[in-house]
Amino acid sequence: MRLKYSDEVLIKGLRQRKQYYISYIYREFTPIVRHLVQQKSGNESDVDDLVQEAMIILYKRSLAEPFKLECSLKTFFISICKNLWLQRLDNKYRLMYQSELEVNEPSHAYALDEMEIREEDSVKRRLFYKNMLALPADCQQILELYFLKIPFREIARLMGLKDELYVKTRKYACKNLLRKKIMNDPEYRQYFEYERP
Repeated sequence: MRLKYSDEVLIKGLRQRKQYYISYIYREFTPIVRHLVQQKSGNESDVDDLVQEAMIILYKRSLAEPFKLECSLKTFFISICKNLWLQRLDNKYRLMYQSELEVNEPSHAYALDEMEIREEDSVKRRLFYKNMLALPADCQQILELYFLKIPFREIARLMGLKDELYVKTRKYACKNLLRKKIMNDPEYRQYFEYERP
């Protein structure tokens, strides 16, 4: 029979850096994180990175006084992982939603002249706007307001939607739909085949 520990015991063990409790958290919480990541095309390496990063965040939070949980430790841990994973997915596809391409690598790494770079940026912009206009009207409006950095609560008020949670969920779905449309566009495949995951 496997032992179960209360959240208080686990947090205390984590604060004291007791390997037994840290291993217990890894063992008990990782399967849910794995399921979450694999649903969004992630791999085992992504799972390991997320769990490690979430563990560091949890450890730092546990040292802050007072550390009070509004939910179970497992739910809290999973929500940290979910937020980290969504940030990673957003970053992965951020180029789709930017009008300018910024590359932090040395310029000699790319043998593109200025004309080719301008053409590539122009293609990305065209793909973005063309596929944006193919989205449902509410998706277009939510994404336009989101790209303008309007808070979710304000978007909900402006559009007469239920609440900010609905806006967040819809925004996520709309961004995914836009990404899929762009990646399935023949013009995207022609110009950016090398970027496909």
